[in-house]
Amino acid sequence: MTSQAMKYTIPSTKYTPEHTRYGMPQTGVTLPATRYTIHEWTGSNANQYLTSSTERTSSLNLRLESERLRCETADRTRRTQNDINSKLQDRIENITYWKTEVDRQLQKTDQEIANLMASKKQLEQAHVATQLPFEVATTCLKHREGRLSIDLVHDDVEVQLLKEVEMIENVQALLQQRIQESDRQLSELRHCKSNLEADLKDKCSSYGLDSRCAGLHNGSLGMTLHNNAVKIDPKSATPASYEAFSHDNITNAEKQRVSSCRQRELNEHTMHQTSNDLHKQAETVNESFRIRIQEMITAKTNLEENLNQTVLEISSMNENIAALREAIRLKDSPMRVSHMRLNTRSMRPNIELVRDPVQYGLVEEVGQITDSIEALSAKLNESIERLRNLERNKKALEEDIAVKTNSLNIDQSQCLRLRKTLVWRRVLRSAQGTCRVTYPYDNIMTCHKA
Repeated sequence: MTSQAMKYTIPSTKYTPEHTRYGMPQTGVTLPATRYTIHEWTGSNANQYLTSSTERTSSLNLRLESERLRCETADRTRRTQNDINSKLQDRIENITYWKTEVDRQLQKTDQEIANLMASKKQLEQAHVATQLPFEVATTCLKHREGRLSIDLVHDDVEVQLLKEVEMIENVQALLQQRIQESDRQLSELRHCKSNLEADLKDKCSSYGLDSRCAGLHNGSLGMTLHNNAVKIDPKSATPASYEAFSHDNITNAEKQRVSSCRQRELNEHTMHQTSNDLHKQAETVNESFRIRIQEMITAKTNLEENLNQTVLEISSMNENIAALREAIRLKDSPMRVSHMRLNTRSMRPNIELVRDPVQYGLVEEVGQITDSIEALSAKLNESIERLRNLERNKKALEEDIAVKTNSLNIDQSQCLRLRKTLVWRRVLRSAQGTCRVTYPYDNIMTCHKA
């Protein structure tokens, strides 16, 4: 066979240092095109070991974190449910307290209605039986018509003067007026009673529902999910408005009972006043004038003192408003610093944009400064409104002082000077300060010294 006729197949191999050292592989064996070194092989194994260890560690950490989260959520759920149970008990106690208070106020209101009705009945009997002598003192009445505003009151002086002017007609009109006032007060009391009854009914219903809720537990039967109930109705009452509602009902009932008591006292006082003897009335009127003038002087002095204190408070409130505005202004620089820091740190690249304590602290600082500004602004608005109230109160005090000055001039300089000419009447008083007058009818009234 010649060399031209012989054909050799050369395998497609990549020559490595091993080929050079040991020669060519045996004829007919095909080796892979890519071969790795021992160093690469060892590195690959080490990398696999490291990756495996890292994954196992991450898995272990995840399992531990999952276990911690399960325990934490279970504990949080338990604590939350216990807290709700405690709040339910507190709520039930709160409802019980208000229910008791409302019921107590309802009973007192019922009793006061009965008392006022009895007083009204006495007024009606006195109105029928009243007959007194007739005397005129129109001059003083005309002078006292010049009193202004709140000082134009139906005081004891006017009562006594009216008894001198038209004793029979005016006393009857006065008694009729007290009857009408009693009717109005009875209407107010009945309205309060209606509100208390409705409030008590609602509280009894709420007590039953919350007691039912307090009895529910995780093992209770028949419990279902109510997704529509998982919300807070914005129109529902807040705890503050809830308590304010019952408190207002109670306060209004107490206020109306106090008014009713005053009405009954006024009724009794009016009936007692009608027992004065006409021939002793002049000195009684003079004494009433002196007392009223002293009350006017005392009231005017107190008003002037209040006016001075109000002026000082207005000055202090102006200083407070200026200080609040300055405090709000001083919050601007810290706010700008925080915003600038946040904006600057937002430019950190890639992984450096970390939600680190600094970031949380800056956000919290902005929120804190914002809350501070809102609190200061709210207090500033409140202070401005209070200043307006003080200004209005100052004006009202000045007007009331002018009214008192006018009333003093009328009672002291005009009426009392005129009354000094009427010295022929006196008031019969016993050592205990009481007098008893027997009318032409069988009714006997007792009047008490103030």
